[in-house]
Amino acid sequence: MADPDDPTTNAQVTKRVRDLLPRSASIIEAFREITTHDHPRHVVLDIAGDLAIHHQRQWHAENASRATGISADDIAACKQLIDELNAERVALVQRIDTWADQQINSRVEASLHTETLGSVIDRLAIAWVRASNLTDTGETRDKARLALRQLAELADAYDDLIRDVAAGHRRLPAWRPLKSYRSTDEQQR
Repeated sequence: MADPDDPTTNAQVTKRVRDLLPRSASIIEAFREITTHDHPRHVVLDIAGDLAIHHQRQWHAENASRATGISADDIAACKQLIDELNAERVALVQRIDTWADQQINSRVEASLHTETLGSVIDRLAIAWVRASNLTDTGETRDKARLALRQLAELADAYDDLIRDVAAGHRRLPAWRPLKSYRSTDEQQR
Protein backbone atom coordinates (compact mmCIF):
# COMPACT_ATOMS: atom_id res chain seq x y z
CA MET A 1 0.00 0.00 0.00
CA ALA A 2 1.33 3.45 -0.89
CA ASP A 3 2.34 5.80 1.89
CA PRO A 4 -0.13 8.75 1.89
CA ASP A 5 2.69 11.10 2.92
CA ASP A 6 4.97 9.96 0.09
CA PRO A 7 5.63 13.06 -2.09
CA THR A 8 5.79 10.97 -5.26
CA THR A 9 2.34 9.56 -4.63
CA ASN A 10 0.94 12.98 -3.71
CA ALA A 11 2.56 14.55 -6.79
CA GLN A 12 1.04 11.86 -9.02
CA VAL A 13 -2.41 12.38 -7.49
CA THR A 14 -2.09 16.16 -7.86
CA LYS A 15 -1.08 15.82 -11.52
CA ARG A 16 -3.92 13.38 -12.24
CA VAL A 17 -6.56 15.67 -10.71
CA ARG A 18 -5.16 18.71 -12.51
CA ASP A 19 -5.18 16.77 -15.78
CA LEU A 20 -8.77 15.61 -15.21
CA LEU A 21 -10.38 18.87 -14.15
CA PRO A 22 -10.57 21.61 -16.77
CA ARG A 23 -9.53 25.15 -15.85
CA SER A 24 -12.06 27.96 -15.77
CA ALA A 25 -10.73 29.38 -19.06
CA SER A 26 -11.52 26.07 -20.79
CA ILE A 27 -15.00 26.03 -19.26
CA ILE A 28 -15.68 29.60 -20.40
CA GLU A 29 -14.47 28.64 -23.89
CA ALA A 30 -16.97 25.75 -23.79
CA PHE A 31 -19.71 28.26 -22.90
CA ARG A 32 -18.73 30.20 -26.01
CA GLU A 33 -18.72 26.96 -28.06
CA ILE A 34 -15.06 27.29 -28.91
CA THR A 35 -13.19 24.04 -29.33
CA THR A 36 -10.51 23.74 -26.70
CA HIS A 37 -7.22 21.93 -27.03
CA ASP A 38 -6.79 21.72 -23.26
CA HIS A 39 -9.26 18.83 -22.93
CA PRO A 40 -10.53 17.79 -26.36
CA ARG A 41 -13.99 16.25 -26.17
CA HIS A 42 -13.88 16.37 -22.36
CA VAL A 43 -17.22 15.32 -20.88
CA VAL A 44 -17.25 18.19 -18.37
CA LEU A 45 -16.64 20.75 -21.13
CA ASP A 46 -19.36 19.22 -23.28
CA ILE A 47 -21.84 19.40 -20.41
CA ALA A 48 -20.69 22.92 -19.50
CA GLY A 49 -21.52 24.05 -23.03
CA ASP A 50 -24.96 22.47 -22.69
CA LEU A 51 -25.48 24.27 -19.38
CA ALA A 52 -24.71 27.62 -20.99
CA ILE A 53 -27.20 26.89 -23.78
CA HIS A 54 -29.86 25.98 -21.20
CA HIS A 55 -29.23 29.14 -19.18
CA GLN A 56 -29.38 31.27 -22.33
CA ARG A 57 -32.73 29.71 -23.24
CA GLN A 58 -33.96 30.28 -19.69
CA TRP A 59 -32.80 33.93 -19.79
CA HIS A 60 -34.91 34.46 -22.91
CA ALA A 61 -37.92 32.57 -21.48
CA GLU A 62 -37.81 34.67 -18.30
CA ASN A 63 -37.61 37.89 -20.34
CA ALA A 64 -40.52 36.72 -22.50
CA SER A 65 -42.61 35.91 -19.40
CA ARG A 66 -42.15 39.49 -18.17
CA ALA A 67 -42.91 41.19 -21.48
CA THR A 68 -45.51 43.93 -21.46
CA GLY A 69 -48.91 42.79 -22.67
CA ILE A 70 -48.16 39.06 -22.57
CA SER A 71 -51.22 36.83 -22.17
CA ALA A 72 -51.73 34.51 -19.22
CA ASP A 73 -51.44 31.52 -21.58
CA ASP A 74 -48.09 32.78 -22.88
CA ILE A 75 -46.84 33.36 -19.33
CA ALA A 76 -47.87 29.81 -18.43
CA ALA A 77 -46.06 28.46 -21.51
CA CYS A 78 -42.91 30.39 -20.57
CA LYS A 79 -43.07 29.10 -16.99
CA GLN A 80 -43.53 25.53 -18.24
CA LEU A 81 -40.50 25.93 -20.49
CA ILE A 82 -38.50 27.30 -17.54
CA ASP A 83 -39.47 24.24 -15.48
CA GLU A 84 -38.44 21.91 -18.32
CA LEU A 85 -35.13 23.74 -18.67
CA ASN A 86 -34.52 23.48 -14.92
CA ALA A 87 -35.19 19.74 -15.03
CA GLU A 88 -32.67 19.35 -17.87
CA ARG A 89 -30.19 21.60 -16.02
CA VAL A 90 -30.43 19.50 -12.86
CA ALA A 91 -29.77 16.37 -14.95
CA LEU A 92 -26.71 18.02 -16.55
CA VAL A 93 -25.33 19.07 -13.15
CA GLN A 94 -25.87 15.54 -11.90
CA ARG A 95 -23.95 14.13 -14.89
CA ILE A 96 -20.95 16.30 -13.96
CA ASP A 97 -21.24 15.23 -10.33
CA THR A 98 -21.45 11.55 -11.25
CA TRP A 99 -18.38 11.92 -13.47
CA ALA A 100 -16.51 13.71 -10.65
CA ASP A 101 -17.49 10.99 -8.15
CA GLN A 102 -16.10 8.35 -10.48
CA GLN A 103 -12.93 10.18 -11.54
CA ILE A 104 -11.75 12.25 -8.57
CA ASN A 105 -10.42 10.43 -5.54
CA SER A 106 -10.19 12.91 -2.70
CA ARG A 107 -8.54 12.42 0.65
CA VAL A 108 -11.19 11.63 3.26
CA GLU A 109 -9.53 13.95 5.78
CA ALA A 110 -9.59 16.91 3.37
CA SER A 111 -12.05 19.71 4.13
CA LEU A 112 -15.40 19.29 2.42
CA HIS A 113 -16.26 21.93 -0.18
CA THR A 114 -19.74 23.41 0.13
CA GLU A 115 -20.87 22.69 -3.45
CA THR A 116 -20.52 19.88 -5.93
CA LEU A 117 -18.39 20.38 -9.03
CA GLY A 118 -21.53 20.44 -11.15
CA SER A 119 -23.06 23.18 -8.99
CA VAL A 120 -19.96 25.34 -9.29
CA ILE A 121 -19.86 24.93 -13.08
CA ASP A 122 -23.61 25.66 -13.19
CA ARG A 123 -23.02 28.95 -11.33
CA LEU A 124 -20.21 29.78 -13.77
CA ALA A 125 -22.61 29.18 -16.67
CA ILE A 126 -25.23 31.45 -15.09
CA ALA A 127 -22.65 34.18 -14.53
CA TRP A 128 -21.37 33.86 -18.09
CA VAL A 129 -24.88 34.12 -19.57
CA ARG A 130 -25.66 37.13 -17.36
CA ALA A 131 -22.42 38.89 -18.32
CA SER A 132 -22.89 38.11 -22.01
CA ASN A 133 -26.47 39.33 -22.07
CA LEU A 134 -25.82 42.51 -20.11
CA THR A 135 -22.83 43.35 -22.28
CA ASP A 136 -24.57 42.45 -25.56
CA THR A 137 -27.79 44.32 -24.80
CA GLY A 138 -26.08 47.59 -23.93
CA GLU A 139 -27.16 47.58 -20.28
CA THR A 140 -25.64 50.29 -18.16
CA ARG A 141 -21.90 50.09 -17.95
CA ASP A 142 -22.07 49.56 -14.20
CA LYS A 143 -24.31 46.48 -14.51
CA ALA A 144 -22.19 45.00 -17.30
CA ARG A 145 -18.95 45.62 -15.38
CA LEU A 146 -20.41 44.11 -12.22
CA ALA A 147 -21.52 41.01 -14.14
CA LEU A 148 -18.07 40.63 -15.71
CA ARG A 149 -16.39 41.09 -12.33
CA GLN A 150 -18.65 38.44 -10.78
CA LEU A 151 -17.79 36.04 -13.60
CA ALA A 152 -14.06 36.69 -13.11
CA GLU A 153 -14.35 36.16 -9.35
CA LEU A 154 -16.26 32.91 -9.80
CA ALA A 155 -13.68 31.72 -12.34
CA ASP A 156 -10.87 32.51 -9.87
CA ALA A 157 -12.72 30.70 -7.07
CA TYR A 158 -13.24 27.68 -9.33
CA ASP A 159 -9.53 27.56 -10.19
CA ASP A 160 -8.67 27.85 -6.47
CA LEU A 161 -11.01 24.94 -5.77
CA ILE A 162 -9.36 22.81 -8.45
CA ARG A 163 -5.91 23.58 -7.00
CA ASP A 164 -7.13 22.71 -3.48
CA VAL A 165 -8.73 19.45 -4.63
CA ALA A 166 -5.58 18.51 -6.55
CA ALA A 167 -3.40 19.28 -3.52
CA GLY A 168 -5.65 17.19 -1.28
CA HIS A 169 -6.75 20.15 0.87
CA ARG A 170 -10.41 20.03 -0.20
CA ARG A 171 -12.76 17.32 -1.37
CA LEU A 172 -15.87 17.54 -3.47
CA PRO A 173 -19.19 16.43 -1.96
CA ALA A 174 -21.09 13.56 -3.55
CA TRP A 175 -24.54 15.06 -3.08
CA ARG A 176 -27.54 14.45 -5.28
CA PRO A 177 -30.34 16.91 -6.01
CA LEU A 178 -33.31 16.67 -3.67
CA LYS A 179 -35.74 18.74 -5.71
CA SER A 180 -37.29 16.87 -8.58
CA TYR A 181 -39.04 18.27 -11.60
CA ARG A 182 -41.95 16.54 -13.22
CA SER A 183 -41.33 15.29 -16.72
CA THR A 184 -43.24 16.80 -19.62
CA ASP A 185 -45.36 13.61 -19.82
CA GLU A 186 -46.35 13.92 -16.16
CA GLN A 187 -47.28 17.60 -16.62
CA GLN A 188 -49.67 16.73 -19.44
CA ARG A 189 -51.61 14.16 -17.37
